[in-house]
Amino acid sequence: MLLSALLIASLTATPPARPAQTTSAAEIEGLTKAGKVDDAIDAGRAAVAAKPDDVDTRLALARALGVKARRFNHLVNVKVSKDDLAKGAVTVPGGGVDDGPLQVGYDAGLFEEAQLHLNEGIKRAPAREDVRVLQCYLLTDASRVDRAKLAIADAMAKLPKSPAEAKTFVAYGAERVKRGDIEGGAALMAPVADAYPGDADVQSDYGNVLTRLGRKSEAFAALDRAVRSAPKDVRAARTRATAAMLLRDYPRAQSAWDAVHRLTRLDGDALASAAAAYAIDPKAAVPLFRDLAAPSPSSNKGVADVANLFALAGTAGPRSDAAKGLAKGLIDSGQLVLAIPLLDSALRADAADASSKALLVKVFTDLGCEALARAIK
Repeated sequence: MLLSALLIASLTATPPARPAQTTSAAEIEGLTKAGKVDDAIDAGRAAVAAKPDDVDTRLALARALGVKARRFNHLVNVKVSKDDLAKGAVTVPGGGVDDGPLQVGYDAGLFEEAQLHLNEGIKRAPAREDVRVLQCYLLTDASRVDRAKLAIADAMAKLPKSPAEAKTFVAYGAERVKRGDIEGGAALMAPVADAYPGDADVQSDYGNVLTRLGRKSEAFAALDRAVRSAPKDVRAARTRATAAMLLRDYPRAQSAWDAVHRLTRLDGDALASAAAAYAIDPKAAVPLFRDLAAPSPSSNKGVADVANLFALAGTAGPRSDAAKGLAKGLIDSGQLVLAIPLLDSALRADAADASSKALLVKVFTDLGCEALARAIK
């Protein structure tokens, strides 16, 4: 009887509870990629509750939350008349991703929940680059520039240095610039530039953004670091020379373009150097243009033609029709940087020259240098 009772008890007893099955980080990522974001978030929250120290799970959940939270649209400039409204004849152009400036917003609650999990992940694994990359991406994308700058600076301090890391993190500043936020771009590039003073690409990108803001001394310092780091890098040398032209420091521009020409031996770079010399002294620059215009088996005909027009402008003077006609021709052909010395010289010769001023403002605006355009007196 005793044995029978024990057998019955063992068969009817409640079995011990098994640990609840949680979704893995890879499965959460898979749900997000499949568009099942709500399922990914629910599974991620449960998994984090079960395994709070699992950084992969927190990262997967943060990614799902970021996808769910993100909202964006494009600003479209549509001119509407009263007649159009009355007729109902209003057409919105396009509808693609490049049809207007991108405006990104995030649901605040979901965004901050994602940041919480990323912060917790960083606490547990400070050297996990993937966690920091997602954090910086979300902060940059959501225009939280101050917080993104702090996150990038912390990443620079904690992660191992590498060219790939520099390229990854400087891209956040480039993204802000692409969206028209030049100040924000410079702010996000600054900690990367501080961490990588010997990276020519980082210093060139940072110097270029500082140039567009008119921060002359800082721009030249960054661009000089770029050239010192990579003396034979044509991109770095040309970025520095272009910046000097944009900032209208013509002695520096002439020297910088000479350095580019020594690397490339291209007539176009010699022409840019001579254009900078024109802004210093139009008449004294004429022999430089004559040399470039002289026929030779290796000469570039397009460069020679422009050089000949520069020589005529230098002889006639900066207020002449020859100088102004050349400036307009260069603008029409897309050679905006070469037009700057001509227009600037015309303005210095006649401060009341409204047409040259308007053209110079347009050149800087078209080049994405609104701060330099506003600085023109």
